[in-house]
Amino acid sequence: MPVNGKEFARMMDGTLIGSTATLSETRELLDLALLHHFHCVFAPRPFYPEVAKALAGSDVHFGCGCGGAVVPTSIKRLMVEEGLRFGCNEFDMVMNLPAFKSGLYDEVVRDIRAVRDAVGKNLLKCIIETPLLSDREIEKACELAIEGGVDFIKTAVGRDGPTTVHHIEVMSKAVRGRVQMKASGGIRTIETVDRMIDLGVTRFGVSYKSGLAIMEAADKR
Repeated sequence: MPVNGKEFARMMDGTLIGSTATLSETRELLDLALLHHFHCVFAPRPFYPEVAKALAGSDVHFGCGCGGAVVPTSIKRLMVEEGLRFGCNEFDMVMNLPAFKSGLYDEVVRDIRAVRDAVGKNLLKCIIETPLLSDREIEKACELAIEGGVDFIKTAVGRDGPTTVHHIEVMSKAVRGRVQMKASGGIRTIETVDRMIDLGVTRFGVSYKSGLAIMEAADKR
């Protein structure tokens, strides 16, 4: 289903998560998010006070990353609590990959449920890191995430390889519409976006600069 730039913006989580991201870049992200009505913003944690002030009263959601694959559950919960204090209303966590790869599936589910409880009524997305998984592992990870109570299953952060259309095909068959899907990591073209939407993706995580390029390409066709 082809979308235009405005429609893509409303499906976009504009991100700025690099280790050297600056306050100036954060302000640029916020200005663009408000101008184009991005769905959500993920910005550097040190600048949360600035983000909260800028987004107050707007239609742009405030996203919070709440822990990587090796972060203990207790720390993930603390990160959620901090995000809630700043008004975050969407939370992206990474599945416990060491437990998953070890076959400790109950531990994977416990970790997700603990974050789910901390998030409360807010939106929870679980990143399963599809570039690191086989097709069968992607299917299993989707089942565990759903069991843990997520609202979205998200493909990847992007540091360990790009998300592919094939990843989405496998996820879509596993999810069967029970939760929503977010594609993130290395998505650069409107053609890729179109194919992923047709497979059921409802949200995209992209750097805000890549997002602007995709929006422009969408409006030119």
